[in-house]
Order: sequence, then structure tokens, then C-alpha cells
Amino acid sequence: MRKIKFNDVFVPKYRTYLIIILILLITGCLASPSIPMLFIALIIYAGVLFFTYRKNNFKKERVINYMDSFIFKLKTDESILNFPIPAVIITESGDILWNNDSLELMFKGINKQKFLENIIKELDEEYDDRFAEIDKEINIHDKHYRILGNLVNLKKRNGKETVMMLYFIDRTEYYRLFKSFEDSKDCVGIIVIDNYEELFQGMSDTDMPQLVALLEKQLREWMAFTGGIITRMDRSRFLIIFDKKFIKAFTESKFEILDSVKEIKVGNKIPLTISMGIITDDGTKNEKFQSAIAAIDVALSRGGDQVVIKKDGKYNFFGGNSKEVEKRTRVKSRVIAQGLQELIMNASSVVIMGHKNMDADCLGSAMGMYILAKSYEKEAHVVFNKKGVAIDELVRKIVTSDKLSDVIVSEEELLPTINEDTLLIVVDTHKIDLVESQAILNKVNKVAIIDHHRRGTEAIENAILTFQEVYASSASELVTEILQYSELKIEIPTLVAECLYAGILTDTKNFTQKTGVRTFEAAAYLKKLGVDVAMINKLFQNDVDTYVSIADVIRNSEILFGSVAIAICPKGLENQIQITAQAADELLNLNSIDTSFVLSEVDDKVYISGRSNGKVNVQMVLEKLGGGGHMMIAGAQVQGMSVEEVKKMLIGAIEETIKNNE
Repeated sequence: MRKIKFNDVFVPKYRTYLIIILILLITGCLASPSIPMLFIALIIYAGVLFFTYRKNNFKKERVINYMDSFIFKLKTDESILNFPIPAVIITESGDILWNNDSLELMFKGINKQKFLENIIKELDEEYDDRFAEIDKEINIHDKHYRILGNLVNLKKRNGKETVMMLYFIDRTEYYRLFKSFEDSKDCVGIIVIDNYEELFQGMSDTDMPQLVALLEKQLREWMAFTGGIITRMDRSRFLIIFDKKFIKAFTESKFEILDSVKEIKVGNKIPLTISMGIITDDGTKNEKFQSAIAAIDVALSRGGDQVVIKKDGKYNFFGGNSKEVEKRTRVKSRVIAQGLQELIMNASSVVIMGHKNMDADCLGSAMGMYILAKSYEKEAHVVFNKKGVAIDELVRKIVTSDKLSDVIVSEEELLPTINEDTLLIVVDTHKIDLVESQAILNKVNKVAIIDHHRRGTEAIENAILTFQEVYASSASELVTEILQYSELKIEIPTLVAECLYAGILTDTKNFTQKTGVRTFEAAAYLKKLGVDVAMINKLFQNDVDTYVSIADVIRNSEILFGSVAIAICPKGLENQIQITAQAADELLNLNSIDTSFVLSEVDDKVYISGRSNGKVNVQMVLEKLGGGGHMMIAGAQVQGMSVEEVKKMLIGAIEETIKNNE
């Protein structure tokens, strides 16, 4: 005999009423105790329970019989069996109660039972409601189906069972048409000849048009298979329009056109390089064209010789393996100097801010901007929270000097003084998450940026003036040129000149890396102002303990990919971030080492210093970890992860970058 359960008698639908009746019977009997009346009441209540039990069982039997009859009808009804849409009735345990012939054809050559069991597992994870409406997409035999149906929980004699009625709607043609529609959308791009003026310097009048003609021929041959449009916009720019489906072929070939155009030689002294900005996002043709202009600006601000693709609102980068070519024209420096003059004169006060863990270049360029602002008699300050890399002696000289002692202030001191007319000048960085104070950045309305790093994805938006030249050795070099071309005759204190010179010196590794004619001209200008070169060199000399710590980091380094050195700086060292950067420099001086990375864990952050001789683009590597910099010098900060976890991510980023450049 089947065991009667509580829910068989106290059915949820009537449970409350049955309990209330029982309470009333007991209360009445207690109020006037009478054994005969109690006995009669219990008999009546037992009859009510028995009636409820029988009625509930009768309903369940009817549901079960109906389902059995329904399934039998499905199995015997010819019209249902020949229903053109594949359909199945299946239990949650995977038992197929019924399916039509269309389902059999759909699963031809596939284990139907196993496939449906896997679908049920996925449905169990996604749908919890008792009568949930099922809507799911799957692929079978290169066809796309949409599963529609319902879950129904039934009570059977042996417990609860979930039955699913599923329909498989063939949406293959819809997806084919949708893909065809997406593939036919226009991609709009702009191609620019990098450093057009510098490229044609010294070329004869007959060679110049020949060079451009050969470039245009290669570009047209490269675009030919797309059936797209390529047309000349001006002397250095081309407009391209092609179907979106071809972007995959371009990316898979890693835009080999970037390398092939470098082989064009018609009297040019420097290699011909191009940059592209391509838009795959939706929008009107004009919107795409304007976005392509913005994308090409990003490519040029990163040094050129690369492709920037905007997809789903994000930038993707290809190429960028050539060293930046120095621009000899100083027109932009003069224009920026004039623009800064107007901004400063219209500002109520000026705030200068660099990146976190300020280094010599950041400090030097900030001090240069301070002198420019003071020359126009504006209240100015440099935001610095007294945490930097190898600049302690310079900072000590500034805060103890008679004329510059009040220059450096903290974020807390400065925030209350900022108003809507305050001008913020950001130097040596352009990334939101790297600035010294995000609170100040968020509070000001007017921002100017002076930087020499390649543009990254997390750049400060809506800056009213940007001077970002990746050819420059340092931000201090750019600031020195601005000071030279200011309309005012600016008196630069010797200490500020020394800060600027120190910035150039450190970022060029004593004038051995990333230096051009303009770098030495800026240094010569500062030397005329009384810079003591020997004193500055002495500022950056290490003591014995620091030198030993750097040697320990180098000794424990490991070599990967044949020429990439990776090391971890021990925790708890004094000047740990400084040691990290210097160890990366020293590793690159070793024989057979082309690239070096040193990691250091400070507080809850892991700092990475990357260096390269040009074989591996360390900026592209560290961009994958949220950092940035130059092709040869870059850095990153990763929060919330251990140094070993970051090291694993770094190795993956190095491997991906090397693979993409093969």
C-alpha cells in the first residue's frame, strides 16, 4: 500500500482552512468538555480530511490520465507526427516521451538522447520557475535553431516530475541574412603618410611624385580584392571605403601593407611609413568619417606606422613597430606656446599635475609649467604627494629655496581653492588612472595635456589643449621648447632649469636613447641657463646598498623567449620603485638581452618597468596590462593581484606581442 504523505491530506490549497477548522473544534471542546461531542467532532473532521484526500487524488489521476492520453494521441495522430516544426516532449531526467518525424530528421547522425540531455542540463541552470517560458539558441549540423517551450511540474504517484514541451525553430536563413547584412556594412578609413614633410626633405622634384605614385599603386593593389573605394584626399591622406566582411582578412594578415610600403625607395632618406584609422562601428557615413579622423589622430599620437581599428567602441591596434621619426619643424611648439598663453591669462589660477610616483621628467616639466604660469602673474602650484622616484634631492632643494618653497602642495591643500576658472595642466601622462590626483581632475573644467608617451585607451577626454608628441625624448624637452617660444621673455631660475635638464637626462638614459637634434638643442638651451651637469649626474648616483639591491634583482632574473629578461624585486626595500626601474635599465645592458621587465610589489599594487632596444615593443606589451609608455620604455601598475599572478599575465602578453609581430 502506498504511504500517505502529509501533502496528500493537507493539500496546500485547503491547508489553511483545515487547520483553522481543527483549531475551532479543539477550542469548542475545551470550552464545554463533553466526551460524546468530542467524539462526534473528531469523526466529522476525519470525514472532511478523507474527502479532501480523495478529491485531491482524483484530480491528480485526471491530470496523469490526460497526459497519457495526450501523449498517446501525439504518437498516433498523423497530422501531429507530420508537424513541420521539430518538437519533443521530454522529462527532466532525459526520458523522451514523444517526438515527431521532423525531430528525427534534424538529429540524423547525432545521438539524439545525449544531445537532449545536455540541453536539459543547460535549461536546468537557466530556468528555475515552475512554468518558465524557454527561449534558447543552439547550433545543429551547421544550422541555427531557436528552442521555444515550457516547463511544467507534474505530481505523479512516485513524486514530482518536470515535463518539457520543446519546439525547434530553424533560424538558419535569418542568421545568414543577418550576417550578410552585417558583412555588407561600410567600413570607413583614412590612410596617412607619416611625417610627410620630413620624408620629402632632400628629395628631388622628380622623385617626390614617383614615390607617392608607387605608394598609391601598392595601396590600390592591397585594396583590390575588396572591390572597395580608395581615393586621394590631399597630398598625404587617402580615404578608403570597403565592406565590413573584409576586415577579418586584413587583421589575419596583420596589415602586411605596413611593412610592404617601407620597401619603397625612390631617393627618400627615411623609410616611408603609413598609419590608418578604420571604423567598423555603426553610424552614418559622416559619423564614421569623423570617427576615422579621431582614430588616425590616435595612431599618429602613438608614433605612427600602425593601424587603429575602432570596433564596438574600443580601439584595437596593429603594427607600431617602427621608432618614431623626429619632427624638425617647431611650428607646433610655437602654436602650443601661444595657446597656453591664452589659457593661462584667462584662468583664475593654474594647477600643474603629473603622474603618480613622480619621476625627474615629471617634476621637471611640472616646474617648467609653473614658471610659465608665474610669468603671467597667475597663482600656480604643483600637486605632489611627496612620493616619487629618485627625486628626493631635487624636491628638497625646491622646498628649501627662497623663491620656490611654496610651489609644491598636497591634494588636500589645493582642492578647496579650485573653481570653474582654474586651469589644470597635466604633464608626462595623459591617462586618467595615472594622474597624481583624480579628485582634482574631476573638479576642474579646463585641462591642458603635455605628454610624450604613445596614446593609450584610457586617455583624458575633452582636453581643451593637447601637446602629445611621441618623437620627443621627454615631457621636459617639450616644456623647454614651449618656454623658448613664449612671447614673454621668461626668466627661468637655475633650479628649474636643472629640474628640466634632469628630466631629459633620465628619460634618455644619459642621452643614449630616444634622442634627436631637438633633444640636444633643448639641453644646450638649459645649459646656457647655468645648469651644473656634474651636480645633476651626482644626484642620480646610487649608494652601495641600492647598487647591491639592483645586483640581487639582476642575479635572480630569468631569460624567456631567448632574449627577454624578467625579474622580481624583493619587497620591503628602501626606494623599491627606483630600484625596479634601474634594474630594468641594467638588465638591458647585458649581452643578448633585448627586452627586460622588472616587477615590484608595493602595498596592494604591482609595478612593472619595461625596457627594450626596439626588438619588442614594450608599450604594446604593457598596454595589455593597463599600462603604457614608449616603444622602448614603458610601465604599468596592476592592483589587487599577487606579483606571481601579474608575472604570469606579463609572460602571456609578451608571447602574444612577439607572435603578432612575427
